[in-house]
Amino acid sequence: MKVCVVGLGYVGLTLAITLSDCGVIVYGVDSKKETVLSLRNGKPTISEKNVDSLLQKHLGTNLHILESIPEIDFDAYIICVGTPLNSKNSPILDYIISASEETGMKLKKGQVVILRSTIPVGTTRNIVIPILEEKSNLKSGVDFDVVFAPERTAEGVALLELKTNPQIIGSLTSEGMEKTSLIFKQMTPTIIPVSSIETAEMMKLIDNTYRDVRFAYANEIAIICETLKLDAKECIEKANFQYPRNNIPMPSPGVGGPCLSKDPYILAHVASQYGYKPEIISHSRWVNEYIPSFLAKKVVRKIEMMGKKGNLKIFIIGFAFKGNPETGDIRNSPTLILVEELKKHFTNIVGYDPIVPALDIENIGVKVTTIQKGFEDADCVVVMNNHKSYHSLNMKELLRSSSKPCVFVDCWSMFRDLREDKEIIYTGVGID
Repeated sequence: MKVCVVGLGYVGLTLAITLSDCGVIVYGVDSKKETVLSLRNGKPTISEKNVDSLLQKHLGTNLHILESIPEIDFDAYIICVGTPLNSKNSPILDYIISASEETGMKLKKGQVVILRSTIPVGTTRNIVIPILEEKSNLKSGVDFDVVFAPERTAEGVALLELKTNPQIIGSLTSEGMEKTSLIFKQMTPTIIPVSSIETAEMMKLIDNTYRDVRFAYANEIAIICETLKLDAKECIEKANFQYPRNNIPMPSPGVGGPCLSKDPYILAHVASQYGYKPEIISHSRWVNEYIPSFLAKKVVRKIEMMGKKGNLKIFIIGFAFKGNPETGDIRNSPTLILVEELKKHFTNIVGYDPIVPALDIENIGVKVTTIQKGFEDADCVVVMNNHKSYHSLNMKELLRSSSKPCVFVDCWSMFRDLREDKEIIYTGVGID
């Protein structure tokens, strides 16, 4: 079995590596020369557990990296290119269009084209299929098949989830469903056939939008609790306890990453095109984007209350958009918003992350430091994600070297024992 994966970003590369690990011959294609060069040298362009070792294991045997689609009789083309948002938070489909054009020019009878990118409902049928037909001079559903099979993995555990998560498949024809199922059964035992391509497109959007709305509910509760001088963690934790109808998540310093910060906007865009304005979805995204600014205002207020002035030092721990499962991805991380807001008030901002490359942190105007150096003379410490390594830190001991009093912002409620420390001004999300 041979497949061509078009687009070797996070979605495409993890898929290409997993398929190759399952015995499929994979040709991975990316238009970025630097990406191709790096991958050919066995160096992943993403941070993901086990990607480096599996890339090196299969490179040149089951996995081949190219700049353009080769003239090979593939069983399937799998399009995995990005769909970023524009300044108005509407999806940009340029990469989808160009990938469809390149695929269409190589397309032959009997092959299947599988869309895996997150796209607005209707994109496959109304944009991709006409391009494929025009460029190939073939008829979809007759000469070739078209399928939408969404990616649904979480960063940090993607390779595991590709082999365990059920795979949704929406196809033009039963033949396309059969061919695509055969490919994905190489990885995962569970296939979920759905009634249409549009159904599959919608399912991808509702997955991530649901999670964003759920987290926004917890974050809005946190804001309300702070207004009422209540502890949101206590309220939520004890409301959930042995009560089967509740599963309210804990508040967080915002919701970022390349999916949850984008997919709700795509779903809202689709709804608006049909004359409906989704209030809950839109407001949830606003809440999750507001939380980092809310935290920045709190830091400024707490420091002003202490009467501290001068070149104050702010130490930020955690720049990846999430800590667990771990990732080095800072795309749309809440920390980026926090830093921009804090820069309006402070010039001495230093940071640490156990996974994110130092250059990525420096590129946003933050000086990289170690845990120990970061605490030294710090006027404020902000813990922005929940990486597992933080549990082994002796925060009380580290805070001995900080300026006194020190504002400690515990965004994930990992160090609540510090609330009793009189040299620490303890705060977080949902506790003032």
